[in-house]
Amino acid sequence: MAKNPVIVRMLADIEAFRARTGIDRTNFGLAATGDGHFIARVERGKQPRLDTIDKVYRYIRQHRRRNPA
Repeated sequence: MAKNPVIVRMLADIEAFRARTGIDRTNFGLAATGDGHFIARVERGKQPRLDTIDKVYRYIRQHRRRNPA
């Protein structure tokens, strides 16, 4: 698991989003970053670039606007 608090928080936010929307890990990664293995790679310790983290949060924000919970 990632130790960087920003990455830990991002993974928690992704999991909360996935739980609310029902999107699976692969499709989330593809939709948010273009990488179906994104979540697994980050969990294994790969540090995403800041622009990739921005993509993740942009996707979550845009989806919330279209489909408020």
